Amino acid sequence: MIGQRLTGAIAVGVLLGGCQSAMNRLDAPAVARPEREGVAVDVAVAQLGQLESDTTLTGTTRPYREVMVRSQVEGQVVRLGVDVGDRVRAGQVLAEVDPIVLKTAVFEAEAELAARRNEVIQAQAAVNSARTAVEEARLILQQAESDAQRLETLRQDGAVSAQAAEQARTTAQTARQVLRSRQAEVVTAQQGVAVAQGRVQAQAAFVQQARARLSYALMKSPLNGVVLERLTEVGNLLQPGGEVLRLGDLKQLKVVVEVSEQELGRLALGQEATLTFDAVPNRTYNGRISRISPAADARLTPVEILIDNGDERLGSGLLARVTLGSVNPPRLLIPQSALAGAEEGRLSARQGTVFVVMGDRAVERDVRLGQRRQGTVEILEGLEVGDRYVVRSSRPLQDGDKIRPSILSQR
Repeated sequence: MIGQRLTGAIAVGVLLGGCQSAMNRLDAPAVARPEREGVAVDVAVAQLGQLESDTTLTGTTRPYREVMVRSQVEGQVVRLGVDVGDRVRAGQVLAEVDPIVLKTAVFEAEAELAARRNEVIQAQAAVNSARTAVEEARLILQQAESDAQRLETLRQDGAVSAQAAEQARTTAQTARQVLRSRQAEVVTAQQGVAVAQGRVQAQAAFVQQARARLSYALMKSPLNGVVLERLTEVGNLLQPGGEVLRLGDLKQLKVVVEVSEQELGRLALGQEATLTFDAVPNRTYNGRISRISPAADARLTPVEILIDNGDERLGSGLLARVTLGSVNPPRLLIPQSALAGAEEGRLSARQGTVFVVMGDRAVERDVRLGQRRQGTVEILEGLEVGDRYVVRSSRPLQDGDKIRPSILSQR
C-alpha cells in the first residue's frame, strides 16, 4: 500500500515538472523572424467608387397610361364587347348604349334646321322684291323729274299755268320720298336675311351637337392597351360620367416609390434604377426616374420610375424592388485604414499619407483628403486610379521599406 502511494507521488511530480518546463518555454522571449523577405502587407488598387451606398425601395407597378372609359350620355347599356384582360386597340368599339332617344334628337334638330333654311330663302325673296320696288320707284322718280322740268319750261313760256308746274314738282318730290322708302325696305330685308342665316348657323350647331351625342352612344378605346377592370354590365342604366371600363397601356410601366427627405437629395430626373419583381424571377429590369412629385405626404415624396415592358410580362399592381444608384460622379476611394496613423488616431481632416507600392518597396506619399463615410475616405490629390497602395501591414512602415504582398493582395 505504501509502495503504491510512493509511485503515485513520483508520477505527479514528474507531471508537474513537465508542465512547469512548458510554461517556462512559453514565457521565454520569442525569436524575431528575419525580414529579409520584406514586411508582409495587403495591397489594393486605387479605384473609383461611390461614397453613398445604393438606395433600395419597394414600389408598385402602374400602367404608363391609364384611362377610364366613361359614358358621355344617358342610356341603357345594350352591348359590352370586352372583358378584363382583353387587348384593345385605339378606336375599337368597346360598349354601346341605347341610341333611340339620341337618334330622335338628331331627327328633330335636322328638321328644325330645314325650317330655318327655308326662312333664309323667304328672307332672300323679300330682298329681291324690295330691290324690284326700288327700281320701279327710281323709274317713277325719273319720269316725275322729267315732267316737272318740262312743265317748268312751259310755264316760263306761258304755255302752262304756274299751278301745273308746281303740281309736277310736288309729284317729283313724292316720287323721291317713295324711292328712299323702297331703299330702306331693301336694307330691312337684307337684315332679315342675316338674322335668318344666324338662326341657320345656330341650328346647324345644334344638329352637330345632336350627332355628336349620338356618336357617344358608341364608346371607343382611346389607346392600345389592356382592359384592367370592367365596371358595368349589359342592361345597366348609365348616367353621363358613369364608369364603364378601365384601360391601361402596359408597353411601359411606371413604378411609384415613396422617398424620405434624407434620400430625396440624392435623386434626379433621368437617374437610372434597377428593378426586380417576384412575378418574374431571375430577371432584372432597367428604368429611369421620370417624375419627382413636388409635394410630399407625411414627409414621403412619390417618385415615378419608368421601365420598358414590351413583352407585357409585367402587369399592374405588382411589387417592385427598386435599387437607385447615386447621381454623384464616381470618386477615388480608399479604406480609411490605409492612411498612415489611422490606428493611432493621428489623422488630419484634409491631409494624410499612404504608402504606394513601387516594385518591392513601400514609398510614402502625401494625399489630400475629401469626404469620409463608413470607413472610406475620398482622395482628392496624391493618388491616381490604378496606383497600388498598402491597405495594412504586419508592422508600421517607413518610407522605402521592403514589402512582401500577401495572398489577399490585389494584382
